[in-house]
Parts: sequence; structure tokens; C-alpha cells
Amino acid sequence: MDDLTNDEIILSGLGGRGRNSNLRQAVKKEIGASRFRRHFLDRVHKLPQPIQQDLVKGKAQISDAPYYATARLKGTRSELIKLSTPEKLGITNIDNGKLNKDRFLTLSAIRLLFDKQSIEGCFTDSFPADLLNGEWELELNGQKVFEKQPIRKFFDGFYGYNTTKPFGLYVLNNPKIIHPQTPIEFNINLPNEVQGFLKVFLEGTSVYSY
Repeated sequence: MDDLTNDEIILSGLGGRGRNSNLRQAVKKEIGASRFRRHFLDRVHKLPQPIQQDLVKGKAQISDAPYYATARLKGTRSELIKLSTPEKLGITNIDNGKLNKDRFLTLSAIRLLFDKQSIEGCFTDSFPADLLNGEWELELNGQKVFEKQPIRKFFDGFYGYNTTKPFGLYVLNNPKIIHPQTPIEFNINLPNEVQGFLKVFLEGTSVYSY
């Protein structure tokens, strides 16, 4: 992802909060940023001041950030992201349930994929009914920020409501900023036991100073 443009600095408010509000509104209507990047720009003022200043000065990097974790479904409740799982290539790039110490993430979407055979599979299988009828929850630092969310929502596009989005992607109406070293937990609750494996992606924009 490229550095912030001058227009994006104005849009995000980094060019002087409380000033040039009319100009920021004009830019907001015209700018061609992607949806996830807009999520980041709308929330950049919530980042620590040193990070904001580094962005203005070109001393911070922003990038696409699909974090992921993979786990076997166990019983009717499964923990996909947990604090006891170290980083392992192909399985998870979230070390012990936390982002790296210098990384901030604007979480814009979550993607969920299923493989009925292997934790190292292709994750292109369709979801069985008991999985579609389950629920998911996301905890940050021990607090539930999403709970009792229907898994079926990941497949609105598949069933014809939004055919342009990638398979298994749920775009959040209320994106979250995840701070470095914040404990992250992602859990699945099912009405009946399902055999197989799930891979979850936390998608959005990452920012860090260098």
C-alpha cells in the first residue's frame, strides 16, 4: 500500500484537526480510496499521536494486513485464535494471539473458510448446515467486541445478496482498531459437532513506524 497522499492526509484530519473541515468534506466525496483504506483514514485520528505524526512525516508504513489462524473444529465450541498458539507458517501468523509490539491494525473485515479434510488443505469446501447455523465471537483484551454473530453472514454474497465480494468475507459495519500486544480471541459456537478445519482471516490496514 502506498504512503498517504496529501488528499488522504487532509481527509484523515492529520493536516490539522478542527481546521479546513469543508475541504476535508470535499476531499471525502472525491477521493478514490478503497473501502478498507477509507476505514483506516476515518479512524487514523484514534492512533497515538507519535504514529499520526510519523504518518504525516512519511516515517510510518501502512500496508494490507491479512492476519490468519487455522484450527480443527472440536465439539460445539472451537477457539481459532488463542493466546497459547505460537506463530507457524501456514497455520497462523498471529503469535500467541497478539499482534507484534509495533503494529496497529484497523480491522475492516473477517473471512472464514472451511476444509473438511486437513489443517493444511485448500479451504475451498462448502459449509455444512450445522456450521452455517453456528455463531462467532471476537474478543479483544478479554472483552467481547462481537458476540452471537451468525456464521451465515459470511456467505451473504454466495447466496445472492452481494455477489461481488470474495467467498466467505464479512465486511464489518463497525471496524475496530487493534493495538499492539492486545490479546485477540476468535471463537466459534455450533448447535452440533462438525468435523473439519476452519481458517479465519483478519483483514484491514496495518500501520507501524520505522
